[in-house]
Amino acid sequence: MTLFSPRSWGFSVKVAITITAMVSGVAFTIGAAIVTLDWWRFHNDLEEKALLLAHSVAVAAPEAILRSDYWLLFKSLKKMAAQGPGNIHRTRILTAMVIDPEGKVLAHLQPSENPLGMLLAHSDEEEARLMETSMAARSPIVLDGDIGSDWVLEGVVPVFSDQKLLGVVRVRLSHDELYLKTERSALIILGLTLALATIGSLSGVAISRRITKPLTTVTEGMEAMCRGEFTDIEPVQVIDDDELGRLVATFNQMTVEMAEKKLMEEQMAVSEKLAALGRITAGVAHEVNNPLAGLLNCIDTLKKHPDDKQLMERYLPLLDKGLNRIRNIVGSLLVELRVEDAREVSGLSCLEDLRDIVEAEIDGREIDLVWENHLDDRIKVNSRRVQQVILNLLKNAVQAVPDGGTVAFHSFQDANCVVLEVDDNGPGIPPGNRSQIFDPFFTTKPNGTGLGLWIVYRLVESMHGVIVVESEVGRGTQFRVTLPATEVVT
Repeated sequence: MTLFSPRSWGFSVKVAITITAMVSGVAFTIGAAIVTLDWWRFHNDLEEKALLLAHSVAVAAPEAILRSDYWLLFKSLKKMAAQGPGNIHRTRILTAMVIDPEGKVLAHLQPSENPLGMLLAHSDEEEARLMETSMAARSPIVLDGDIGSDWVLEGVVPVFSDQKLLGVVRVRLSHDELYLKTERSALIILGLTLALATIGSLSGVAISRRITKPLTTVTEGMEAMCRGEFTDIEPVQVIDDDELGRLVATFNQMTVEMAEKKLMEEQMAVSEKLAALGRITAGVAHEVNNPLAGLLNCIDTLKKHPDDKQLMERYLPLLDKGLNRIRNIVGSLLVELRVEDAREVSGLSCLEDLRDIVEAEIDGREIDLVWENHLDDRIKVNSRRVQQVILNLLKNAVQAVPDGGTVAFHSFQDANCVVLEVDDNGPGIPPGNRSQIFDPFFTTKPNGTGLGLWIVYRLVESMHGVIVVESEVGRGTQFRVTLPATEVVT
């Protein structure tokens, strides 16, 4: 069905159809107006003919009626029917008659059906209406009526002598001539309309091609931009200095600027990666070298005094602690790399799996865990990334709150976004530390690596999301993660 939907048509097709429809509509409207005007003009001409024919009989009727010369009246009707003035003989005369004031026939073109001296017979109510109207006429009038299957027009002229009504002349004409003339006019207008529609269609196709050719190139270029392909876009040739030409020129300028911007962004991305790698390398070197130096001193001392049990009991815990710290640092970096490369997708039920882990992390402490997951499981997410983000935040919250505190998790959908919140009523984050909490190796915990929140930030950024922290010293902290639905909904 989309094939027949106007929304699926190309712009060139829409332009051609629009121009054709406009030209055809204007031509049809003008043609209809001309046909209507012709109809009324032909109708007025036919009325004039009916009155002219009736007058031609009424001129000689007074003398013939006064002398009771009904034969002369009949001959006047026959002559009128046989040869009217001008082109009147082309008009079909259905009947004609002369009626006295009492409605009796004085002369009729069909004498066998309407005998002389008898009241005019009425075949139906329409005939009676025409008879009544014509007998009441005191000046020439034209009547329209529907007699049987014919629509007729009747010219009525009263006959007077010394202001005395002697009778009425009625001449009834067919509308066939009116229909024929109007039909010929309509056919001519229809032919002109079709011709104009054809010309409009051809013009529409030519105009649409001229308009859409550069627009098609611009559209293809925009699609390439959306795919990130800036260097392969060819400039569009500017033909005219009109609105379309200015649009094309602007597009050409934009492609050049976007290509330069893309190149600059790539260079900046490389520089940022190198800078980030340098910071991480320096951090790793600093965090690993410190315990390594101590470990090497312990080992060197133990080598010099291999039989000293007191030194052994003193240095072995230090060696264990230092090696575990190095393992934690390296393990955290490996976890971040593994999770960031993960592509597993599942429903929001994967968040429920974290509840047991957090309760185990609480491990009997007097901490209330509030869990409100209001997301539909039909929403799909990158399970490993989201789990790692929420788990790191919840672990930090559990470690931050004292006994009797509260840790809360809330999730819900807001318009086209998924919102994940982790709250605690712990001591809060001092204002001086808030700008550094997402930096690698920044920590306020004695045994912390400073990589947890950095990993969280990297994972949220990899999902094109946003993480916001709100904290007040002495009242607690809230982390809010917002992920766009386009990234999480399938």
